[in-house]
Amino acid sequence: MVLVEMIAICERVCCSVRGTAMGFRSRGGMTPIGPDPVGNAANVAKALGRATDLVIRKIPGDDCVRGDAAADARDGSSSVRAVVLFLEGLADEEAIRRHIITPLLADAAAAIAHFSAANELSALKSSTHETLETLIDALLEGQVLLFADGCHTGLAFVMPGWSLRPISEPPSEKAIRGPREGFTETLRENIAMVRRWVRDPELRVTKMQIGTRTHTDVAIMYLGDVANPDIVTEVRKRLAAIKIDAILEAGYLEQLITDSRTTLFPLTQATERSDKVTSAILEGRVAIIVDKSASAIIVPTTVNELYQSPEDHYYDFWLGTLLRVIRLIGNNLAIALPGLYIALAAVNSELLPTQLALNIAASRLGVPFPILLEVLLVELTIEIFREAGLRLPSTVAQTLGVVAGVVLGFAAVQISIVSNATLIVSVTTAVASFSGPNFQVGISWRWLKYFMILGGAFMGLFGIVAVGCFIVAHMATLQSFGVSYLAPWAPLQPDALVDAPLRQPLWLKFRRHSTWRTKNRRRMGDTRGEDNP
Repeated sequence: MVLVEMIAICERVCCSVRGTAMGFRSRGGMTPIGPDPVGNAANVAKALGRATDLVIRKIPGDDCVRGDAAADARDGSSSVRAVVLFLEGLADEEAIRRHIITPLLADAAAAIAHFSAANELSALKSSTHETLETLIDALLEGQVLLFADGCHTGLAFVMPGWSLRPISEPPSEKAIRGPREGFTETLRENIAMVRRWVRDPELRVTKMQIGTRTHTDVAIMYLGDVANPDIVTEVRKRLAAIKIDAILEAGYLEQLITDSRTTLFPLTQATERSDKVTSAILEGRVAIIVDKSASAIIVPTTVNELYQSPEDHYYDFWLGTLLRVIRLIGNNLAIALPGLYIALAAVNSELLPTQLALNIAASRLGVPFPILLEVLLVELTIEIFREAGLRLPSTVAQTLGVVAGVVLGFAAVQISIVSNATLIVSVTTAVASFSGPNFQVGISWRWLKYFMILGGAFMGLFGIVAVGCFIVAHMATLQSFGVSYLAPWAPLQPDALVDAPLRQPLWLKFRRHSTWRTKNRRRMGDTRGEDNP
């Protein structure tokens, strides 16, 4: 009874928009819906190129059901009461049969003649459309279309039928303590996860579609009374300016909205953890969530955010600080250790203790390659094994790690292809590159590592210092949605600097950092009071 009553309502509504013509008329570039349900269904099928996965169900009229001879003599389309359309695999066929097809076949005429405004229609999420194009868009989203005889409007019902991946811990962002919730590929589930964390009416969600062919749904989430309106406006402006045929993953948007497309540093922050997105929103930043992508984008971001994690606040001050310091040391080792090794072993060996210099020289006896080529060879081999391990099943990847790390390493040293010292340095560098909380950050460090290697090989420690200064100078020129990439170091922001290399105790976090230029900086006390000096 639910759907047939909706048809009755539809027929009453369409009386106010019904025209004299029985066919389609072009109106402002959009195609109005005609009164013939079979004709409407034919137009939809034609627009989709007679797609084989388009399912069309015709609901016969009462006269046809009774076997009226006069009805048999009329045109076949006139005996069809309604037509239901959906794409196979995108809609729940069992729900369609139970809630739409069966009620319509039972007593369509009686329900249309005697409907009640107070019914259970609210149990079905539906929308009314007056143009063919908007209905086709709804159909491609997985909705079910319903055309009624003599009605100039169509109905679209939300009955998703595709399988959803269960919520699980992100494999690239493991957590020792804290929630194990990771985003899925469904936009509405990801938004719901954040809303479960932030039960605040100020949490704003704005949706838009990007991609002329994929029509990918994108959601912008932020706190209306906290986030800087200039940053929110800039995010909307950049997203609206994107003109592309398809958005298949959040990485597409990262590349299209970034402030600099040539830098090695990530100017946006990608994550699959719902608590990380929630923490960023509470700080006053903006989250961008993309449908059919398990990654969310956080803007703006700074270099400090690359080695910090919400998990730091789940421990006490001392342990959280230790974790940050370890990550910071690991990041620096991943960038500079191979270059320093080459500089001290080949160019500035006089700076090493005598015994250490002799041990390194002894380990390289018989190695046929210069130290630069030796380090590059080992680094390239590790990169190949690391990439292969990421693509293989976990059990096979573990076996590959043992083979690469033990067997090949031992064999390479035994036949003097590489030295023990070089192998130790390269393996330490590889492990240190994974110390960051995000895999994307490790990729940036791996690129910078090669600049350090070249600088140390050609100019020794002076080259290491020169490359380091160039990297810092380059970061000083970067901005992320109007925020300095080196903040709070440059420009200096003492209130935020306390929470940069160390983890500020929670009982001292009275205010949000000035880095994000939020409207409301209070985090303790009257958190909704006006406070933005």
